[in-house]
Amino acid sequence: MSIFRDRYFWLTFALTVLNLLVMHYTIFATCEMDNDIEPMLFVDNFSIVLIESVLLTTLASLFSWRNLRIGFLIAFFITWAWSIANIVYSRFFFQYIPFSAFSESGSLFDPLVMKSMLDGVKWVDGYFLVSAALAVWSFCKSPRLRLRAAYLWRTFLGVLAVILVNCLFRLIFYFTWSPSYYVKIIRYQLFTTWRYTCRPLYTNFQRGSVRNLAFAVWDTYFNEHELTAEERREITEELTALAPLQTSQHAAPDVKNVIIILVESYMSPTVGLTVDGKEVTPFLNALARDSSIYYNGHMASNITVGESSDGQLIYMTGLLPLRSEISIAKVKRHAVPGLPTLLSKTRGMHTRMVIPTAMSMWSQDDLCKQYGITDLYSLDSYQKPHGTNLTDAQVFEMADSIDATTQKPFFSVVLTMATHMPYFEQMDPSFPIRDPKLPDEFKVYLNACHYTDAQIARYFANLKRRGLFDESLILILSDHNVKPEHLAMPAAMERELPVYIINGGFSRNEAWGGACNQLDVYTTILDLLKIEAPWRGLGHTLLTTDYQNSVSDDSRKWDYSEWMISGNYFNQP
Repeated sequence: MSIFRDRYFWLTFALTVLNLLVMHYTIFATCEMDNDIEPMLFVDNFSIVLIESVLLTTLASLFSWRNLRIGFLIAFFITWAWSIANIVYSRFFFQYIPFSAFSESGSLFDPLVMKSMLDGVKWVDGYFLVSAALAVWSFCKSPRLRLRAAYLWRTFLGVLAVILVNCLFRLIFYFTWSPSYYVKIIRYQLFTTWRYTCRPLYTNFQRGSVRNLAFAVWDTYFNEHELTAEERREITEELTALAPLQTSQHAAPDVKNVIIILVESYMSPTVGLTVDGKEVTPFLNALARDSSIYYNGHMASNITVGESSDGQLIYMTGLLPLRSEISIAKVKRHAVPGLPTLLSKTRGMHTRMVIPTAMSMWSQDDLCKQYGITDLYSLDSYQKPHGTNLTDAQVFEMADSIDATTQKPFFSVVLTMATHMPYFEQMDPSFPIRDPKLPDEFKVYLNACHYTDAQIARYFANLKRRGLFDESLILILSDHNVKPEHLAMPAAMERELPVYIINGGFSRNEAWGGACNQLDVYTTILDLLKIEAPWRGLGHTLLTTDYQNSVSDDSRKWDYSEWMISGNYFNQP
């Protein structure tokens, strides 16, 4: 019997194709596509899914001693597992799984991250149970056949036919017979990495997983990017043009220390919000109303696929993150400018960080070394009983105990966790939120915000009690926003982030109060402290009313950051 006439082999192959199509279109529906969508995109997607399924089935059959039954089943379960993993990952990170995520696999299996990702499982995912059952049933029914040379020849012809049909659709959509056009398209789609680097969602959907993973492996292990003379020239011109926008005439405040409180997933819509007649964040609201404190609730999140680690990277280096991979995978290996390093050299500050997780979570220990943070206090540093991760109360308790014995001056980053998803149940019984008009997830998030607000208030009281408050520049920042889907809120929900600068020594009417970027924080800190440095980040200072917003999805700053991180710019002579 021929494999091409057996319905059970065709059923297994169809399920293999369907696995990948379900993956791609689920992610397409879940995530905001990062490029313009045109009809040819869907033809490309179907073409690459067919080609990947054919090649994977053929290779699996070859590696299973040419046993077609086993080969078809292996190919099915590879696409089955890969599709499930990508769908679950995309509902949390809103991306396909990048190759760089494999180097952080330990962090992905952290209980909190796992709960957050599994929170995205939906009833429609029952398709995978049905497809697995059908594949096993088909395997049991299919005849025992072996892979022959004739099958390989037909496989080659099938792949060639798919490519020719794809070209025919291009002819229909674009109506051109120009050979140069097709040569250009083939080179662009098969061999260029630009869209892999800049448009990960689009290129995964169009090119498929195999090509994107292949590019990522090549880029990681075999392509040590060297900056070209043209890239260096563009970077130099950009830094020269930025210089006047990065300094102001404000006098430096009389402070010795710098404290950054980095609040997980904290968003501006919570500031000033009242629920059930009570303020959600009374302490932070009071800070926002205090005219001596700089508050701006219009900061855009500049993170990409790395989420929280991207937020840290932006604040600590003044760089934008990579667009197609988790930036820390490269930052661990390449030199970057660190704010802690700079403050240690110019102000003699002792540098430290307090986190609620293990040191290895998202490679925090390696990143701290790169940024210049000398002392990292983590879950393992907390001597009292604790859960899987520290609570915000425990984090600030540990930060306060370190403040009591630390050498001055110091630079400190304190990381919170309470407002991290998933949003299952309210944690603060003193502030139950019962408003029936709000989604349950959003009520849980607001309850967590209230809890964190109370811990920050207690920490501020301790800083004042220890005489550290008045001599410290304090910034309260958010690492990134929360996707409205995670809060069961409308997609139009405001996603801006707040920034507080306390003891900055300037009035609000002297600074910018409109739309700005996370990228501007690094530059603003240097401007505030009047630190002279050749690298002042790619942002603008907020200490001016003439601020110019320059970060957009198509801003060249993304390219410059990409070049500098990938090209090891800061380790060049």
